[in-house]
Amino acid sequence: MTGNAHFYATSEDECFVQIRKLISMIPANNTTKAEMIAPKQFREEISPYFNANPKKYISALVSEDCWQATPGKVVDLVRNLGIAAGGTVMEDCRVLEACREGKYTSVLVQTHDKKYVEYRTEHFVNALGSGAGKLCDSMGIDAGLYPVRHQAFITRRLPMLGKHGTNLDMLIDRQDYKGFSAVYGQQIAYTGQIIGCASPKLDAMRIDKNLKVNTKAFLEIVSEMFSEWIPDLAGVGIQAVWAGYYTEPRYIVDPELGLFVGMRGHGFMLSQYIARMYVDKLLGRPVPEYFEKLKLNGPGLSEKAFK
Repeated sequence: MTGNAHFYATSEDECFVQIRKLISMIPANNTTKAEMIAPKQFREEISPYFNANPKKYISALVSEDCWQATPGKVVDLVRNLGIAAGGTVMEDCRVLEACREGKYTSVLVQTHDKKYVEYRTEHFVNALGSGAGKLCDSMGIDAGLYPVRHQAFITRRLPMLGKHGTNLDMLIDRQDYKGFSAVYGQQIAYTGQIIGCASPKLDAMRIDKNLKVNTKAFLEIVSEMFSEWIPDLAGVGIQAVWAGYYTEPRYIVDPELGLFVGMRGHGFMLSQYIARMYVDKLLGRPVPEYFEKLKLNGPGLSEKAFK
């Protein structure tokens, strides 16, 4: 388990408006502990290496009982569970098109050895991430999906920088700054590497660019923020940077249309639980009221809900 530290660089009045908004989103039966700390507590509560004179912030909201996981291991576990239940995993394949024919869906797939195979199924789930929009078009579904650049970096291995000699918890700065709405990152417990990202303020401004190339603005803002948090990081080398696709503009989870898309980075946290509800819905079991809102014709859940 790990924690989060959200930094606030606004005026005091605006800071408490944001805090009240955060608190209002926490269910009454939620047992997660969160507290506000002053800058003088940052070194004690966040990292002994934290900037001793953090003039940019007036406070931080520290939450406990968050979690950290390795995506590769989680995906491997899910795949193995599926195989154990009688499923089949096909590697290096492409879904070329899909067409609904009554209660069945025909799906054309190009296999690893370049053969073309057509599958017919009553239950087809479009969970293709950045390729989901193209498949929706082939099925006559106007999902309004578009790809957005997501950038990240990872440092070389480092000693543990967090509280009591543990890995550094997730640090998040959500101010509107230099074209970004959030800068965040954490230290991987197994390797000591810091991995971080930055969220663009206006996604639409970047959809016509090469989404697989990192930008100078991204490299500058993550360097500035992480060095502001922990000055010793200014001399640390970055091992790798990369850019890829997120699918916007919102979650669309619609069993009737076979859609499970638009989850961005939150999908890793939530998709397994939402997939369970997806199956419950198909089997006629009760699902929470908000599940219906995730349908294509519902209000959905946008990226802004997490900012």
